[in-house]
Amino acid sequence: KNPYEVLGVGKDASAAEIKKVYFSLARKYHPDTNPDKNAKAKFVEIQEAYDVLKDDKKRAAYDQYGTASQQPGFDPNATGGNPFGGAGGFSGFHDFSGAFGSRGQADIFEQLFGAFGGRARTRGSPFGGHVRGEDLEATVGVSFLEAAKGTSRTIHVMPVVDCLPCSGSGLKAGAKRTTCKTCGGSGSVSYVIDNGFRMASTCTACHGSGTSVPHGSQCGDCGGVGKVRQRKSVKVDIPAGVEDGMTIRVPNAGDAAIEGKGQPGDLLVRVNVAASKVFRRQGANLYHEARIPFHTALLGGRVRIPTLDGEVDVRVPGGTQQGEEMRLKERGITPVYGEKGDLFVQFNVKLPRSLSPRQRDILQQYADDVEGRSPGPTKNASDDSNAPPSSSSRPSKTSIHDDNGRDPFTPPLSHSIGDGWLSRVWRRIRELTGS
Repeated sequence: KNPYEVLGVGKDASAAEIKKVYFSLARKYHPDTNPDKNAKAKFVEIQEAYDVLKDDKKRAAYDQYGTASQQPGFDPNATGGNPFGGAGGFSGFHDFSGAFGSRGQADIFEQLFGAFGGRARTRGSPFGGHVRGEDLEATVGVSFLEAAKGTSRTIHVMPVVDCLPCSGSGLKAGAKRTTCKTCGGSGSVSYVIDNGFRMASTCTACHGSGTSVPHGSQCGDCGGVGKVRQRKSVKVDIPAGVEDGMTIRVPNAGDAAIEGKGQPGDLLVRVNVAASKVFRRQGANLYHEARIPFHTALLGGRVRIPTLDGEVDVRVPGGTQQGEEMRLKERGITPVYGEKGDLFVQFNVKLPRSLSPRQRDILQQYADDVEGRSPGPTKNASDDSNAPPSSSSRPSKTSIHDDNGRDPFTPPLSHSIGDGWLSRVWRRIRELTGS
């Protein structure tokens, strides 16, 4: 929640003003003096708001990043300017082997969970209650077709789990926990602030449990913490139509609750979708560029067009212009939310780089007819003995793209419709023929 709104102060309030308002509200809602059943929750809310605004760095972070600055793993000084750069679930893992024998339980606890910015300690309530475990984050990559059709991935994570040998108790076999000497079993410690007002905070020795593991009674596997990190494989189902950057939530696959019997956190999987060399996606629609021969554009014909379900035979109408589009209904993507899209095919007309004498003669006659000129004398094949080899004498093939292929999609080309386009074609042909 907005800490300014919780305390009822403006963003320009001074530290002294914030402190004064906080003490007033804390006295009003303290559970020891306010019998209202909602007072405790309100008091905790006030305490959390003051924790943010009394700290200059936390306050500045909130002013810049808003509520995101209060999320687990937030670090405004992260490399590259990403305040969540260290919260991916995979950064900050430590090797704990051999570390438990020489350190106190509180230090071990900090080593195990401190990689998350201290959030294991700060999310608890000084008045008890179950706290949900932390979420983990991971990233997975899929191909364009996999994203369109749906797939699954198995990823490996290392969540915090209960220590198996001691069942999460932190005790070796036959040992028992004792009352925490620091807090006397209350789970919280009190301290006096201005005007003799008494405040309470979670006991740092037992982390609010009220009990501790006696020296020499610690579990040999977890060092008395009751929690360890364990490598796990998690199957993630990626739905059809997922878009690049979407996040999939896998419930209860995150860290176990550190204190109490709270539910485990979730696993948040960000999906990175590879670009396609065949299609361009825009929402649920797909776009594809198909290169067709000059004669097919003029006379019409049939070409093979790739779709998500394989190639289909498409009829190209005669007189198809450069850059014209054809719509293939419901050949697009079925999105995670919404209706199936269409496939839009843009035609790119290929002009021949050279012509055989016969082809040149036929096209010259057509050009003369279009421009109203008398046909000139027909050239003999011998006159073109030095003409370059004809590429159009070979069968013309329509360019079909695939994910391993060529010619990535380009934006539609500007063109004029009708005789202007044909005139440019004829001029190009005449340049090639030398007429």
